[in-house]
Amino acid sequence: KPAHYHMNVTDYHFDVMLDLFAKALTELGVHPDAIKDVAAATGKIRKDITTGCTVRMELAKKNMEKGKDGLFKRLGGQEGIVVFIDRLYDLIAVDNRMKSKFVGKDIKKMKEGQYVYMTELLGGPKVYKGTDIAEIHKGVGLTDYEFDCFLGNMEKAMTGLGMEDETVDEVIISSEEIRAALLGRATGIAAHAKVVDGKCVLERLGGDMNVEAIVEMMYGGFRGDPRVKYFYEFSKEKLEGWKLKMTQFLVGAFGGAITYEDSKLRLAHYKYNITDYHFDAFIENFFVSCELMESDTAAVQDAAEVLGHVRKDITSGCTVRLEVARKRVESAGTDGLFEAVGGEDGLKLFMDKLYQHICTDARIQHYFSGSKLDAVKSTQGQYLSVIFGAPISYTGRPLDRVHAVMSISDFEFDCFLEHAQSALRDVGADTNSIDEAIVIMETARRDVLINRKPHDVRKTQEAASAKTVYERLGGDSGISNFVEQMYEKATADVRTKSFFEKNKAKVSVHKKQLVAFLTKLFGGPSSYELSDVRAAHYTLNLSDYHFDCLLDIFSDVFKEMGVKPKDLQDAIQALQPIRADVTTGYTVRMEMARKNVEKGKDH
Repeated sequence: KPAHYHMNVTDYHFDVMLDLFAKALTELGVHPDAIKDVAAATGKIRKDITTGCTVRMELAKKNMEKGKDGLFKRLGGQEGIVVFIDRLYDLIAVDNRMKSKFVGKDIKKMKEGQYVYMTELLGGPKVYKGTDIAEIHKGVGLTDYEFDCFLGNMEKAMTGLGMEDETVDEVIISSEEIRAALLGRATGIAAHAKVVDGKCVLERLGGDMNVEAIVEMMYGGFRGDPRVKYFYEFSKEKLEGWKLKMTQFLVGAFGGAITYEDSKLRLAHYKYNITDYHFDAFIENFFVSCELMESDTAAVQDAAEVLGHVRKDITSGCTVRLEVARKRVESAGTDGLFEAVGGEDGLKLFMDKLYQHICTDARIQHYFSGSKLDAVKSTQGQYLSVIFGAPISYTGRPLDRVHAVMSISDFEFDCFLEHAQSALRDVGADTNSIDEAIVIMETARRDVLINRKPHDVRKTQEAASAKTVYERLGGDSGISNFVEQMYEKATADVRTKSFFEKNKAKVSVHKKQLVAFLTKLFGGPSSYELSDVRAAHYTLNLSDYHFDCLLDIFSDVFKEMGVKPKDLQDAIQALQPIRADVTTGYTVRMEMARKNVEKGKDH
């Protein structure tokens, strides 16, 4: 990280390097699986390489969101921009990488045009009336390399003129906005959608409906994935809204109609502490969903590459907050944090508030119960006091040993941090102090999660997406249709008709009861109590023979309805456990009769 912190290495540059790695390894004849592993291993250092640029650029963006007029003034107004442009062209004139682009050009005229254009771009009066910037550079053949060289010279020019780092960053960010226009490149996430044999990624994945199904499976996986579950603990209505937006975004990103602009992503995710770890879990869930949908492998790889371009938009808020907090801690230490929460008395109040939150949270309260709770709270308070900067020593056991007998998940740790944030707000800590505290507490994740279990994404998604027998049989209408046909067969079958021959009123009631019973048994919405089955059948002489006859009739009806073999098997399997409830009355009476007969029939 220190080696790259002051370089403007973006996710775009990092992705190019990964691409070059893959091409080099392919040319060397390396096995495809090994190339994937190299990409995965290299991807783990993305954050170290790009964080410096991400933080500087995000802070510059936030400053500019307040308006660029402040930047224009800090540059010295129009006079300052003239001096800056003159210095920039002095550097370009001796730069062998790009000076050839300016040979034979009217430099004086170019500079005069840029005086006006840069004045407007950097927050000055809107007076530029020249040719569109994209039109001017059409046919020039500029490359990313040359544009990066140009930005490098801009940075040198401003540094040489004594401008502050924040001002330099804001100018670079403003200039970065025109890269696509100068290079004649399409903009927006859809610009990354790959076309193969005339088909975009969306078409190769099977269209809008398939993408919607992929998102549905992903959300089922998210709710059971401890790495990201915390971000999806919301109401069904809210999650449905999120699913719709994600589907809209993916359809547009993969080459379809754009109904959700990628420019909204950064703002929508900025307040959440989403790290690269969480984003990688999201990508893994995406891959597994596509596999379960049996999507084209090459199309899935291209889709994942497209999604990689929004990593920065999703994680930048967390990256910036935590990095700024980390740098404050590094430069000033944690002494200030301990005082910011109120010193010894404030820490005690913080722990009281923290445990009030924790002990009423069903998600994690089981870890904080028992006769030794006060001792746990005291030791934990001492540990937090120390890492927050208190002038004392921690005397408890190492964290990894304390938590070695537990199996705490990422989700549970995230819930704990949520309550820590709430408790810090309760005691009046400011936003910066809360960020610093969370950064410090985050460093303990590895030791607390010492027994973190590997997560099986495929198994979770398969379980979440599995439909109930009720749904597979067609829901309420399917069950009702089945009961009608089954009743007709059962009354016509000499083996079972005596149990189903009733007057019309009773038949109607019986059918409704059967529908309610089967709906409940097969996993559907029904108020029928399965515990009532035994009492309802106790006085009937239904034997195992009769039960097997009924299963035969059930199977015949299901087959005639076109039920799939696996669904038929699951339905019959669901019915088997109630055999005892249906036949117990007959079995008990017959057994008692048999024992009486053994004493002799004369009585």
